[in-house]
Amino acid sequence: MLFFKDLLEEKFKDQPFLTLYNQECHICSATMEVVARMALCEETRDEILALLDIDPADFESLEAGDQCKPLQVVRLLKHFGMDESAVTKRCQRYAGLI
Repeated sequence: MLFFKDLLEEKFKDQPFLTLYNQECHICSATMEVVARMALCEETRDEILALLDIDPADFESLEAGDQCKPLQVVRLLKHFGMDESAVTKRCQRYAGLI
């Protein structure tokens, strides 16, 4: 029986796979932190989203881990005075948007 860890290690030996894997978006800690912060603002959530021009459906997708829009994550992080460098310096999707 193969375990996920074994499969992953085997795949990471394949350079084309590793390159593709590193280009894919994974939920980062900054995104998880800002979603957790928004959970504390349940009463004002819609107001914050409107202020930052973020569609509530987009935020729900982010919250569910279905889709991340890095520019929106950065707006949320800045709004809360949180460090956005995890996105602005390391997110490949963000780099392609600016």
